[in-house]
Amino acid sequence: MEEKRNTSSPGFDKPKLNRSGSITSATSHPARSNSNPKLIAKHQQQLYEDSRNKRNQEQQQKQSSNQSEDPAAQLSSLKFESDKEKEQALLWAFLASYLPEDKSSLQKEFVKHVEYTLAQTKSECTDFSSFQALSYCTRDRLIERWKDTKLFFKQKNVKQVNYMSLEFLLGRSLQNSLSALGLVGKYADALMDLGFKLEDLYDEERDAGLGNGGLGRLAACFMDSLATCNYPGYGYGLRYKFGMFYQTLVDGEQVELPDYWLNYGSPWEIERLDVSYPINFYGKVSEVQDENGNKVMKWDQGEQMLAVAYDYPIPGFKTYNTVAIRLWSSKPSDEFNLDSFNRGDYLGAIEEKEKSENITNVLYPNDNTMQGKELRLKQQYLFVSATIQDIISQFKETGKPFSEFHNFHAIQLNDTHPTLGIPELMRILIDEEKKSWDEAWDITTKTFSYTNHTVLPEALEKWSVSMVENVLPRHIMIIYEINERFLKLVDQKWPGDMSKRRALSIIDESDGKFIRMAFLAIVGSHTINGVADLHSELVKHDVFPLFYEIWPKKFQNKTNGVTPRRWIQQSNPQLAELITRSLNSDRWLVNLDIIKDLVHLADNSSFQKEWMEIKRNNKIRLAKYIEKKCDIQVNVDVLFDVQVKRFHEYKRQLLNILSVINRYLDIKEGKKVAPRVVIFGGKAAPGYYMAKLIIKLINSVADVVNNDPKVGDLLKVVFIPNYCVSNAEIIIPASDISQHISTAGTEASGTSNMKFSMNGGLIIGTLDGANIEIRDAIGHENMYIFGARSEEVNKVKKTIHDGKFTPDARWDRVLTAIKEDTFGPHEQFQDIINSVSGGNDHYILSYDFGSYLNIQNSIDQDFKDKAKWAKKSIMASVCCGKFSSDRTIREYAEQIWGIEEWKRPGPVPVSNEEARSLLVPPPSGSPNDINAISIERLSPLTFVKQTSASPLSVISGDKTSNTLKPKQTTKGFNIGGQPGNPTN
Repeated sequence: MEEKRNTSSPGFDKPKLNRSGSITSATSHPARSNSNPKLIAKHQQQLYEDSRNKRNQEQQQKQSSNQSEDPAAQLSSLKFESDKEKEQALLWAFLASYLPEDKSSLQKEFVKHVEYTLAQTKSECTDFSSFQALSYCTRDRLIERWKDTKLFFKQKNVKQVNYMSLEFLLGRSLQNSLSALGLVGKYADALMDLGFKLEDLYDEERDAGLGNGGLGRLAACFMDSLATCNYPGYGYGLRYKFGMFYQTLVDGEQVELPDYWLNYGSPWEIERLDVSYPINFYGKVSEVQDENGNKVMKWDQGEQMLAVAYDYPIPGFKTYNTVAIRLWSSKPSDEFNLDSFNRGDYLGAIEEKEKSENITNVLYPNDNTMQGKELRLKQQYLFVSATIQDIISQFKETGKPFSEFHNFHAIQLNDTHPTLGIPELMRILIDEEKKSWDEAWDITTKTFSYTNHTVLPEALEKWSVSMVENVLPRHIMIIYEINERFLKLVDQKWPGDMSKRRALSIIDESDGKFIRMAFLAIVGSHTINGVADLHSELVKHDVFPLFYEIWPKKFQNKTNGVTPRRWIQQSNPQLAELITRSLNSDRWLVNLDIIKDLVHLADNSSFQKEWMEIKRNNKIRLAKYIEKKCDIQVNVDVLFDVQVKRFHEYKRQLLNILSVINRYLDIKEGKKVAPRVVIFGGKAAPGYYMAKLIIKLINSVADVVNNDPKVGDLLKVVFIPNYCVSNAEIIIPASDISQHISTAGTEASGTSNMKFSMNGGLIIGTLDGANIEIRDAIGHENMYIFGARSEEVNKVKKTIHDGKFTPDARWDRVLTAIKEDTFGPHEQFQDIINSVSGGNDHYILSYDFGSYLNIQNSIDQDFKDKAKWAKKSIMASVCCGKFSSDRTIREYAEQIWGIEEWKRPGPVPVSNEEARSLLVPPPSGSPNDINAISIERLSPLTFVKQTSASPLSVISGDKTSNTLKPKQTTKGFNIGGQPGNPTN
């Protein structure tokens, strides 16, 4: 058994990773140097690359040695307590051997799932049921890898990261999974003989409704990279029954419909009725004495429900490592109230069931009402409580003391939504594990780290103290205690300074009483990071400057990234093939930096021609999609201008549509205008009035422009409804220019800018978020920058507010056109006009409008020079290696989480003859068709955990209780004494 641990010093300092080959994690780090940070970063990166390469070589040598050893000898060398135990273990392993990948086996598995899982025959089998069957075939292979990856990590006693995110915007999983498994070509060939085209089955899959915007897509990319880079980790989130919403347009206005993505179930999820935890709300807290006479707090809950786990395996690319996202679904603690039913209260009998299941029905319930706010709070608490209980359950299996908890588990808070995890861990440690406050706080602050995703003060989450006091009475006590102890530290640093105390208090009392969740996350975490260089500097100096004064070593930058497997290989297969052929290698898929080797081809005319032909093919694909979804025909030989993202005023979709109006007015006046197709997409939050009004304006302008015979193909305006991952994979590769035009200093990072650039789409943008780093990477000449810089914005706002700014004449012309009912009755858009007039232009659209139009004119001129444009497009793509999520995840692993790469060696190939020779005596009906078996299944485990007899047991510390009492069992569940299953 391998056990590799280190000790770490107490405190808030960030982790450090020893790359000597052993697992180590420390929360201390050397003091900062005044040396050049770029040189230090370069040196650290080189050290990291050298050590990683050395480790990979050692693993490869070890795997090569294992593979060269006779499989029978490897299996014979395994130690068991008895021959009988060995025989049973080997027989089980042989029967559970890895699924073969030959054509006949693939076909047999597919037909088996059609016939036996779906209960259909060939004549009944549709494309949709074929998609389901193929997904089940693929899931079988993911499960065998995932189970063995978990066993491998347990046997190696590794530290893992637990990535907590309220969103995981996964998109479709079939193509991504087949690609990771290396089975795309094999299944395409196997299914063709059965009369099915693999590409048609891809289109049958519906996007998983588990996220909304960039936050969720980033989390999905991170999980892909965790698996691909062979890091131990788990994702944790919620299983939303209806997603956020399905967006449709009625009279140009956004209408929200339920996203019934689970109507036919999900072939990817694994329901884990053996993994459920009690979640408590309301009630009261009292001080009682424990068995030792100590005063302790007891929470008598007023309402209890269950969180039940659903696991989604996430495969690594070209590795046997597979991780998972564990999603929680809310269920009633009592499935059915039979007493109420028998009394005739039929609705009351199911009321509790419906009430509890509402918690995980929808992502981000509308919180414009108190009921909506409370539902959000309960949703977040169910998420964090189930997750923390699950992590503790896993840790207890190691048998280690809680002082080593942070050596086995790191917890990353993806934004503030999971911040209640901090007081929840404290509650469990103090109330259930009987730790002192200081012990519990030391464990907690060594475990948590927090990623900030916003610089907008109004977007920093707050919860009403009175609401938390009512819903979570024990947690409000813990939060107050955390705040009181923290404020003592503030008083030590700034004695008697009440303004500092008020500014830093977790409890905001400036207008009522609210808990500042970002403050709680900072105080309770050892590391806080921003997601782009500029953003991280703003976090330190503008958003949380006083916290930075207290703990400067806590703050880091981790520039976001995206996975090239989905965003180039999967979404743009022709470009991926060109890159692979030009490099004579597909290693770029796991080391994106090497695509920079193609820079020398940027001026090559034949390479440019092939590059732009691929771009045109992608535009043809998008044009067909637009015609199908929007009933609009567009010319693929004109510039495609794309802005697709969540709708928010700071993202300035309004600036874009106002420039479209200006272009339309130029056409009407007879000016010569370069033809263009302008494409919008994105959702507005259901309660965000102004964002929804901007969508209405866009569609009103589109209706006028697209039906004006004088305009023709000079200008088309398209709004693609229900923007999601699957249509992003069509939109992004087709863009000539993409817009990332937020007011400077408001966008944390952005990741769509990275996706567009990787696919050869040029960027028009402000110096905001990751735009700055992308420009530095690809060359300033290959990005179109305009507008005020972040350091200028506040001064510009004051100038506008004071009425001292005179906007560009074209600005007034555009607003006048709206006021004159050019795009419908102006009254419906009056609130938009008011928001950017009379000194109310908070996002300085009027100031940036002139430079924005001027840079658009430069784009029109450059697009006419095909060779120049092709070179820019190539450079934008091949210089984007830094923006792979693999790089980001390695930085988190190295500098925050303290986890190390552990690559599974994979199964051992075994022939039928070898299998029979090892089973002595050979049982009747010896296993046939053995392919390869898992050594992990045959190695002694660090621990084996059994649950109680009931598959619906509740795990709470060392206690279990059946969720169904005998008198309430109406469906014949056997809750007798049958052995349970491992919980993980």
